[in-house]
Amino acid sequence: MKVPAKAQRRKEGSWFGFSLRLCAFAGNCLLILLCVGTAGAQAKLRSRATISIVWPTAVKVDCEFSSPTRSWSFRNAYAGVLGIAERVSDFRAQDAAVKKIAAGEFRSDFDVQRINYTVRLAEPRPEDVSHVSWLVGDRGFLMFADLIPRDIETLSVNFVLPDGWTIESSITRDVDGRYQITEPEKAVFFTGRSLRKTTKSVDGMTLDNVLSGAWPFEDSDVLRSAAPVMKKYLALTGFKLPSESIIMIAPLPISVGSVKWRAETRGSTVVLLIDPNAGFRNWRAQLGVIFTHELLHLWVPNSLKLQGDYDWFFEGFTLYTALRTALELKIIDFKEFLNTLARVYDSYLSYADNLSLIEASEGRWTTPGSLVYDKGMLVAFLYDLMISKVSSGKTSLADRYRELFARRFADGADGNEAIISVLAGSPAARDFTRTYIENSGTLELEQVLPAYGLSLDPTGKSSQLRVSRELDADQKRLLGALGYKH
Repeated sequence: MKVPAKAQRRKEGSWFGFSLRLCAFAGNCLLILLCVGTAGAQAKLRSRATISIVWPTAVKVDCEFSSPTRSWSFRNAYAGVLGIAERVSDFRAQDAAVKKIAAGEFRSDFDVQRINYTVRLAEPRPEDVSHVSWLVGDRGFLMFADLIPRDIETLSVNFVLPDGWTIESSITRDVDGRYQITEPEKAVFFTGRSLRKTTKSVDGMTLDNVLSGAWPFEDSDVLRSAAPVMKKYLALTGFKLPSESIIMIAPLPISVGSVKWRAETRGSTVVLLIDPNAGFRNWRAQLGVIFTHELLHLWVPNSLKLQGDYDWFFEGFTLYTALRTALELKIIDFKEFLNTLARVYDSYLSYADNLSLIEASEGRWTTPGSLVYDKGMLVAFLYDLMISKVSSGKTSLADRYRELFARRFADGADGNEAIISVLAGSPAARDFTRTYIENSGTLELEQVLPAYGLSLDPTGKSSQLRVSRELDADQKRLLGALGYKH
């Protein structure tokens, strides 16, 4: 299954209130040998290719196929990043003229067996840095989704590195020292000098951590922060990740203004770029907060075989589930839990809401604002309250995750239909999904929350979400299940 580009989660900034034959003209480069096959109506093509990483600015690719072809297409957009394919230049085919049809679209006048081109990987734009390949200084990330033609289905990769460089990935070398890549669009490689790697088994799941740079925390703190989160999500979903997962941490290569970190979870890889001078008061807690969101994406959506635009669930509901996880792990307290939800509500109120969550997901990368995140998170909060109340505390949103992974949906099933079928398990829940997910309409939490023993005042400089002074027995039980101490 190929997860849509959108479904490779994206989240950046700060939340919860914690504030990649050596080239004669280059001294340092990196060599990659590939065996590739292309998918489609035609038979798969196999080839050997040389990809030279010309430090520190570009990738040069020389690829020879076993069978001739005449068209190649590169991804031009990913996670809101446009114009990726514009970095591809000097595209040539052996003994044939090549025309550039559009950005990243190339055609030769007859079938050929060899091509070569360059991909520029100089300093990326700030808004793109966690989503595209780049080489800056003595490190970089190689994301095969934007390095090779998108119709390539499989790769057998061998790396030859410059002196002092190493390379790491969630993909393990075979006995011949090669990387067998079955889903190139999910493959991420971290390369550079002085990469440091540690490994931990978390309830039978292998979790690696690779760092570069100097940090105000110990290397071991990363896995210490990540392991409890992994345990929580294994329990949440009842699904053990089948392959090795990896967290890659590097300094932000460029200034991104007030943003202190950016991240992306692609396939089984978490890429985390942090400003080493961010000045977090508690770095280990900050890592824990980030991991509550990013590590859940290893399960949702990356371990689900669903298709379509269901970003409202794998982003918005993930934000809420991450918040609850941070509370349960005592990374935050109940006051911060409520304060975070109040801040999200303020953000939600700052722009117009005239879309259903499904519609907002469809236009996530083409419309302003963060409706998918904010509204999705608040709807998840309301769903958790509602389902707990109507079931007298016998079920919660967490139970729906276990059901989601226990069901055997067909590969490529529609994500919206699948998720809603799981959420809408009772008449009240079905009414809820129609109202808050499938139909458009604004949220008015100040009107809804009192029934659950909560009060919300949106009239001040910032909204205030508090526990009501007078609680009945059901409200005490409900809020107690959330983590409120009477």
